[in-house]
Amino acid sequence: MFTFRSSFSIHIKRSLVKTITHSLLLFILVSVSGTLLSQDTVKVPDRVHGPDQTLYNGKKYSYFLPTGVKGDQYLFSQDYLAGSLTLRGKCYLGLTLNYDIFNQQLLLKYNDEMGALNIIEVSKAWIKRFSLGSLNFEYLNLEQGPRYYQVLGESRVQILYYWTKTLVLDVVYGSSVYTFTPAQKDSYLFMHGQLRPFRNNRGLVRLFDPVHRAQIKSYLRKNKINVKKAADQTIVELITYIGKIL
Repeated sequence: MFTFRSSFSIHIKRSLVKTITHSLLLFILVSVSGTLLSQDTVKVPDRVHGPDQTLYNGKKYSYFLPTGVKGDQYLFSQDYLAGSLTLRGKCYLGLTLNYDIFNQQLLLKYNDEMGALNIIEVSKAWIKRFSLGSLNFEYLNLEQGPRYYQVLGESRVQILYYWTKTLVLDVVYGSSVYTFTPAQKDSYLFMHGQLRPFRNNRGLVRLFDPVHRAQIKSYLRKNKINVKKAADQTIVELITYIGKIL
């Protein structure tokens, strides 16, 4: 009788030890797994492109030119410029940007948390405006469809430029080398929510009511302005004047 009770007691103790050990191991396993999962979740934004998923959310830029192509696809040059960007109502300053006008893509260059250099195409789904050096652009959905436009003027009357480049065969006879044309712009008067194209002084003046045409024509002559070649600041001053007399 004594032997049976002793054996039973030893069996109960061993079962209790096993149960406690299994519970402790299970607790440690769950704790470690939870920690690993939390760390992995924190690192998810890095896999997108960076810590700010709104800003660093775009396709990696992968447009590479064939050997021998002359020129480049950018508005100015291959050099990236300081700029700003407004996405989903938030303005980001101090960015490094370039504008591929051949493919109509705004490019953002940055170093990720590991120090690796990245270039992505800024998503057009969220973009409102951006600056590139001293130039201001907006992404507008107007008569021609959604496009990037350089915007001059801040009044209810503005001038918009749409910039493009074309890739063509070199003009040399028999050449098989392609070259980019210089940057070309289409000019528009933006008034009352509508785009009105123009090419020269006469075309611009005709876009306004006859009551104001003489004043606008006089301003152009007095200041010796050729709208096809005028500097941006000259155009801004012109459109500011026009906004005041309308």
